[in-house]
Amino acid sequence: MKRVLATALVLTGLVVAPAPASAAGYDGICTGADALSGTTIVVDFQELDGNGGVAAPTITRCSPNATPGTDRTGIKALQDAGITVAGTVKWGLGFVCRLNGRPSSTENIPVTGNPTYKEGCFNTPPASAYWGYWHADGSGSTWTYSSYGALNRNVVPGGFEGWSFSLNKSASTNPVPGVTPTNPAVNASNPTVALSINDLDRKITLGQTTSLSWTSANATSVSASSVSPASGGGGWSGSLATSGGTQNITPTAKGT
Repeated sequence: MKRVLATALVLTGLVVAPAPASAAGYDGICTGADALSGTTIVVDFQELDGNGGVAAPTITRCSPNATPGTDRTGIKALQDAGITVAGTVKWGLGFVCRLNGRPSSTENIPVTGNPTYKEGCFNTPPASAYWGYWHADGSGSTWTYSSYGALNRNVVPGGFEGWSFSLNKSASTNPVPGVTPTNPAVNASNPTVALSINDLDRKITLGQTTSLSWTSANATSVSASSVSPASGGGGWSGSLATSGGTQNITPTAKGT
């Protein structure tokens, strides 16, 4: 029987993922021992390539998981791959503003109506110039746009995390990363699960309610549990719908 365990991540304080270990990531998709435990990161600079006099070819790097079997956020996976990530002053890493320093604070971004726009990373980037966030489980060839930020979503082992700069595009024309998200080691019938949380900074005050959403594929059952403390998960335990869903929880103790 295939089972997938979804673990809730409700943090009690602002958490910034630690800097990656030296040489943690490597170029190309995840292979060898990392093929099914690591996650491949793709960063496509799109119109930023060469803008401001700085060439920026598409990056494809493996983000190994130092402790396979444990959950990682999209932010942690970026950092484990060796990608420099910067958030905003207001929201921290709840909104990704720069990847490997792009767009820089001094380069012009030719948004419609403001060809000399510069990104200060104070609040959220404008809808006309921002890093679009995509994901794929590695078993197919198409990307899915994420409705959750990278700090609020766990990556899928063996899958792909994609970042594609969207300039003067709409919700229907945002460009997908220019790399096919296929991992030859991933069996399309393997069970997978992804968990997301709706709070931008991944924290709530004790007594408040938040919602957790999950999706799964090829699983015959999905179960949830809370940790640290296990008894304080506010009802996040037991069987969940294998098709996915959303559940409101009110934690009863500080923890994860």
